[in-house]
Amino acid sequence: MPFETKEEAQAWIRKIMGPPKRRLEGKEHDRVWLILQMTEPVRETNNQHSWCAEYNIGGIMYDVHYFPEEDPFIEQYL
Repeated sequence: MPFETKEEAQAWIRKIMGPPKRRLEGKEHDRVWLILQMTEPVRETNNQHSWCAEYNIGGIMYDVHYFPEEDPFIEQYL
């Protein structure tokens, strides 16, 4: 699948990988986690090994990933 420009290649990668995200850490994670626990997710998925809940807080999208016997982690869409 040859691309003629760098922009075409980047657009294809974004299409298959989804929007870019960053993982929240430390105090930022703790503050966002507190807010998310008081709201309802927009969408939830379960692949039998993990769970994901998607939230929209003030126009900012977050994914919370849950794994058995592990602390959940939060990703913010950029």
